Amino acid sequence: MKKLLMILFTVVLVFGFASGSLAGSGKDDSQVTKTVTFEKGVTTIVTTTVDVSHDKEVKVKKSTDTSTVKKSKKAVSEKVDVVVTKEKHPTNHKLYRDVKTATTYKIVKLTKWDEVTKTTKIKTTTIPVKIIKTTVNTLKHKGAPGSNGKVISDETKVDKDKKFGEPKVKVTTKKTVSKENVKTSTSKKAIDKKVTYSEWKKYH
Repeated sequence: MKKLLMILFTVVLVFGFASGSLAGSGKDDSQVTKTVTFEKGVTTIVTTTVDVSHDKEVKVKKSTDTSTVKKSKKAVSEKVDVVVTKEKHPTNHKLYRDVKTATTYKIVKLTKWDEVTKTTKIKTTTIPVKIIKTTVNTLKHKGAPGSNGKVISDETKVDKDKKFGEPKVKVTTKKTVSKENVKTSTSKKAIDKKVTYSEWKKYH
């Protein structure tokens, strides 16, 4: 029976660093583990790097409720129109007089519109995400560790995993009121009429 000589060298290097994460409040960490084995004249170096980062998923859902109320407004005003004409004397054609006609009108301005109220509800759900990226590099070369022998194989495998935290929900409400379908109508009606005459005057 052949005797197998196996020399196992194990070097574990662990280090970490912290930096600002994508989520803004978490920290990124990195951990590296290296294992070196020597068997049958072949050195195998397995380097495992675990990177942990933090992100977040944001989901926004909007819903809008609309209500419409018919509204109207009436504005009443008065306006006086004055018209001045000349009237000839019935017998003396050298004379005339001014005839002033003052007509008072009642003006009604009616405005109708739809008062539209929109209530928008915004639901924001934020889910923290922990991302674990594991990279395993396996390097095999001839000779003892540190001999820099001929490389037999060099393979890298990457695996990603996500772990989701507790969702945080925030609800905001926004209300807007607007005028739509505005229509205006105006009516005019004579409510008084006064006629006054000047003294008889001669034509120039």
